[in-house]
Amino acid sequence: MELIKKQITNYTWKVKNVMQFTLDDTINVPENLLDMERLVLVKGNVVIDEVQPMVDRFQVKGNLNYQILYLADKESNTFDSLSGKVPFVEYINADGTKETDFVEVHACLNDLTVTMLHSRKLNLKALIGLDYQVKEKEEFEAVTAIEDEGNAEVLGGTISMMSLNLQDKRPLNITEQVDIPTNKPDIYQVIWKSMTVTNPQIKACDGYLLVSGNLCIFLIYNAEEQDMPVQYFTMEVPFEKRVDESSSTADMISGSVLNPDQYHITVVPDDRGQDRVLELSADFTLETKLYGQEEMQLVRDAYSTDVFIEPEWKEFTLLHLLMRNCAKVRVSETVDMPKKQSVLQICYTEGSVSVDETKRTSKGIMALGVLSAQVTYLNKDDGGALSSTTFDVPFECEIEVDGMTGDVTYSIVPYIDQIQSVQLSDTQIEIKAEISLDVLAFSNDKEKAVLNMEMKPIDVNKKMELPGITCYIVRPGDTLWSIAKRHYTTVGRIKEINGLDSDMIYPGDKLVILKE
Repeated sequence: MELIKKQITNYTWKVKNVMQFTLDDTINVPENLLDMERLVLVKGNVVIDEVQPMVDRFQVKGNLNYQILYLADKESNTFDSLSGKVPFVEYINADGTKETDFVEVHACLNDLTVTMLHSRKLNLKALIGLDYQVKEKEEFEAVTAIEDEGNAEVLGGTISMMSLNLQDKRPLNITEQVDIPTNKPDIYQVIWKSMTVTNPQIKACDGYLLVSGNLCIFLIYNAEEQDMPVQYFTMEVPFEKRVDESSSTADMISGSVLNPDQYHITVVPDDRGQDRVLELSADFTLETKLYGQEEMQLVRDAYSTDVFIEPEWKEFTLLHLLMRNCAKVRVSETVDMPKKQSVLQICYTEGSVSVDETKRTSKGIMALGVLSAQVTYLNKDDGGALSSTTFDVPFECEIEVDGMTGDVTYSIVPYIDQIQSVQLSDTQIEIKAEISLDVLAFSNDKEKAVLNMEMKPIDVNKKMELPGITCYIVRPGDTLWSIAKRHYTTVGRIKEINGLDSDMIYPGDKLVILKE
């Protein structure tokens, strides 16, 4: 009897949690930059560089990247800016974690506060959120068929499962070239440049991944005409890029995530030599996860009337897809401006979104999160000076998931489709946004696989103790297979003697059994 085996690779969720930690750092203004008079804009993003699993914890290394725009001289309306990064190393406790586990971490910047200590020094405080999952990878060989069965009776079956066919990280660069709006003057000196991504999509196709979305650009600059006020404009640049991946097929489920790292916006001359063209370059980390539906034939049990067959079983977890969907949340909130700040004109609104907590409900999952909206505007109380302020808008969304009973694992990745703010009065604005919650939910079902089978001499005395003919009354949970194995006969023999056309039996049925 020869055993045919196949390797099964499986991931089991062990830990899933959300936590926060703080950064507190002092920043000195470089010598080549002007003194600060007033802060105007602050922007940051978190980049995870390395995740190292350990025993009962894991290490996260990364950086908080920041940009700061400030007013250097109010009389001449002179601006300057600085940028940099604050490195961090955090150790996160996660009981049950092993050095061989896979740890997936997504970071978001929940709050960033920068305060002037004096004209050459700043204090930076940040609240960083981490959404993490710890998964254990197990690999084993299961018996899928038996050749040269001899007199053995083999019980087989087909299982269906979702397999994680691809999981990796790779850098991705998006480059675009666009003209500035025709109603804007030529660019002389860039004061501030910002890029965010909205509506990112990652689709599995045959032989490649299709990555798309929008690059949202906000530029503040001085024009060549010195008597002109500070200029600004916004624009949305769609992008689409193919990423070659030979193992990808169109029927796969993508759980991939696009994480922004850094960007560059460079002003270059157009065909006439005028500074009216922007070269955009955005660096991302593409976390690729592709799931595929797989059907597999497994041997579940075997016995013989001649020898004793002792199977070695292993219980493992099967993933079954419950839901792959994108829930939409509309956020609308009227907010009051801070004291001594009123709106003359709104320039730009950008934001970030995080899911801080999830709860199971009778219908599915309740997601609770925060939309952080940064509004750049001209301050009426300060003679039209460029200013900005940030508003945090909470939201919640109940996501219906059929079959949300038992052991279910899920992930929710939020992103912004669009965001804007509308001026209602000098002191009130309305924040409007559309948020997508990318939901992937699996049920975790238990299954048994046969790893090996050992042949031993049959227990002759035990077989002899059984009567040669038995009238058996079917009990709950019985199958023809279990009855035949227990009485040293075969399913075919029981069916033949009792005139059965199928394997279906019911509690209370009476069967005549002859020992082989």
